[in-house]
Amino acid sequence: MKLFQISFWLKLLFPIACLNCNKLEGTYLCPDCFKLLSFYGEVNKLKLQYVDKILAVSNYQDLPAPLLIHAFKFKAIEEVGKTLAELLRIFWQSRLIFNNLDYLIIPIPLSKKRKKQRGFNQAEVIANIFAYQFNYSLSFDLKRKHKKAQSKLSANLRLQNLKNCFYFQGKNLKGKNIILLDDIITTGATINEAAKVLKEAGAENITALAIFKS
Repeated sequence: MKLFQISFWLKLLFPIACLNCNKLEGTYLCPDCFKLLSFYGEVNKLKLQYVDKILAVSNYQDLPAPLLIHAFKFKAIEEVGKTLAELLRIFWQSRLIFNNLDYLIIPIPLSKKRKKQRGFNQAEVIANIFAYQFNYSLSFDLKRKHKKAQSKLSANLRLQNLKNCFYFQGKNLKGKNIILLDDIITTGATINEAAKVLKEAGAENITALAIFKS
């Protein structure tokens, strides 16, 4: 049986319901629950050494947000990525009147081992859709070594765990405007460490962009 046939029967047997209210709307976030999310914008409280601007689409404290992230990252429901990418599209569309730069999209990578365990990289799923929607270039040349999961560590141990975690295998980034994309930003330590590597590779300007700010 082909993959699209399997997908069809799964949706028929297990209709997609809103993760927040369980309405069978054929989407993981129904229109009513979408209204519960507040659009965020620039994150001014975080000051990251290697990042020029930090943007987040919405607030992780808004109730649908943790349900979406949990289903996407820990239940491995890859299609939730389409819902998150739609939130990003709406947010970014509103910013284009202020900014029409040509960006190179680079998602925060997972290690090969972590990606194999999860089945996909959540940031890559969103980045693929986002780059296509706005006709941006896309790079997967930022790589990550396998280390302990950040979510299981204290703030101090997270910083130690991230040291020399990333490396770049692509061409020189001189003059490039980068969007470093992730699903959620908390302290910004992961994005800052990744940005450091991209700056060393010549990146001129780095915008950190996350779906949610925790």
